[in-house]
Amino acid sequence: MDLGNTFTLPAADFIPLKRSTASAILVRRDGPATVPANAAYPDPRKFGIARETPPIDHPYGSARVARSQFWPALKHLAMYSILIPENGMREPHWHPDTAEMGYVHKGRARMSVLDPGGSVDTYELEPGDTYFIPRSYPHQIEVIGEEDIHFLVFFDQPMPADIGYRASTSAVSREVLAAAFGVSLGALPPLPLTTEDPLIVPRVNALDPEA
Repeated sequence: MDLGNTFTLPAADFIPLKRSTASAILVRRDGPATVPANAAYPDPRKFGIARETPPIDHPYGSARVARSQFWPALKHLAMYSILIPENGMREPHWHPDTAEMGYVHKGRARMSVLDPGGSVDTYELEPGDTYFIPRSYPHQIEVIGEEDIHFLVFFDQPMPADIGYRASTSAVSREVLAAAFGVSLGALPPLPLTTEDPLIVPRVNALDPEA
């Protein structure tokens, strides 16, 4: 049963396999020594990111990553392939150690960027657009059309740090948050405890037409 579940196959497929606790040093091989095409050494200059199992995979968005632990050629760079449907949103976040450049493959989205002076720049993205986010600038992206948005994000660090608003608010007490927002403790929303940055969050509210 366990092997069947491991390989997503019926357990009966493994009945012919003999179970033994002995450690075989030499075994007999039937047929010639051949190397199947899917077992060949990977191309060090090429990486099939679309075939990768996404480490972040939700009904409201997924992210596949090209980083050094998966692709040794990337010594000083990283790339994310992010797909977000209309019910998802890339949460507000910032990268303390890397700038970000993105390319929109498909879909329409709205990007908002907070600069150090406190002003917010908001603009629309469509297929073929490229955007740039300076290091440590908070930003977020949300879908504004019915089509999923797919965009590629490039970083100038092999392991880009990502600090999201949800994880940030979980790092301080509610008393501190209430003081920071200038409201009473009772007026503070019931913010959920988030111990791990979700990267992509579900959009539970209607799209703000004025943003």
